Amino acid sequence: MPSKNEPTLQQQLAELDEVLAWFDRSDIDLDEALAKFDHGVKIAESAKSKLTELENKISVLKQRFDQPV
Repeated sequence: MPSKNEPTLQQQLAELDEVLAWFDRSDIDLDEALAKFDHGVKIAESAKSKLTELENKISVLKQRFDQPV
């Protein structure tokens, strides 16, 4: 479970959508675009890490479920 200061996966994906929407604007400043891109990459990396962690937890649960009792 995420800490109080750490955004949830849903919050990260929403923020990533906002970054992507910003790039759809026509008046993009190059320096700001670079900063937004870097921020977007960091969000994507964190979200990917969370997804990998969830996949691992699901695999463990599936293995437990599939074992005979």
